[in-house]
Amino acid sequence: MRLMVCLACAAAAAVLLCHPAVSYAADPASIEVGDVAPIAPNWPSFVAEDEGFYRKEGVAPKVTYVGNVANTVQQLVGGSFGIAVSTFDTAIRAMAKGSDAVMIGALVMKYPYSIMSDADIKNPADMKGKIVVLPFAKDLLTFVWNDWVKSHGVEPSSIDQIYDGATPNRFAALSAHRAQAALLSQPFDFRAAADGYHKLLDIGAYAKQYGFLVILSTPAWLKTHGKEARGYLAALSDSVDWLYDEHNRDAAIKILAAHTKLAPQYATQTYGYYIKDLKPFSRHLQIAPGVVDNTINTLIQVGDIKQSEIQRSKIIDTAYLPK
Repeated sequence: MRLMVCLACAAAAAVLLCHPAVSYAADPASIEVGDVAPIAPNWPSFVAEDEGFYRKEGVAPKVTYVGNVANTVQQLVGGSFGIAVSTFDTAIRAMAKGSDAVMIGALVMKYPYSIMSDADIKNPADMKGKIVVLPFAKDLLTFVWNDWVKSHGVEPSSIDQIYDGATPNRFAALSAHRAQAALLSQPFDFRAAADGYHKLLDIGAYAKQYGFLVILSTPAWLKTHGKEARGYLAALSDSVDWLYDEHNRDAAIKILAAHTKLAPQYATQTYGYYIKDLKPFSRHLQIAPGVVDNTINTLIQVGDIKQSEIQRSKIIDTAYLPK
């Protein structure tokens, strides 16, 4: 009996040596985070939660979905959030107009969006007199849509535009035939395709010069919550690495399906598109200067901001990114 007990203890010790226990903070720091909606571009956040990366870094983000990217910035600056996720153009526009915020990391560097339309719509000319639902009038994606339409000799004003900041709502508008085309991210565009809708435009392929989602905070919050900011960004960075490791494919698909409330088949399609083709997530959450400059130049071109209102060196703070 003693021999059996000793053998069991030795076996247990060997398991612990091979698989050391992960140390979690006893009382993780809560962070109020503002985001738009639970969609595929937020996959790293879903992974960080479900796979324990947040716990490992001693943080416990409390995510509030506010419906559009403008609201996340407004509520961040207003003090409701310590960290917010928004688009590069929305963030730059707000900072140019005086919002006290800084970009501390890049989450998604490529636009994982498609314009899905009714099956009989094959080009911009077919959209004349019809309705497309986009995020909002001054969103960069709306600019990209208008630019693409004009490149085909069609005036954007000949196509009616309505706006909603969240992909699930735009998908609902398309499905209910309130619009004949809609801007959708994954996996909603896959679901639309399965329902018979046509991919009119692949935004990621057309607008490669722009980035998509950026992580923001305020200097005041960072001054007193630097440790939490570092932990949050480190967890997301580890989650991006985890997602790009194809050994985690099945678990990643399961996580996406659970958080987006869509069928596993669409999550599986999203995995193939994101991980094998598009690769939208930024390694180590690095912010590409060229993306920032392209966005600034476009916003100046369309008259949203002035050159004198913005300096790249003052709107980016990479001190909290993983080393």
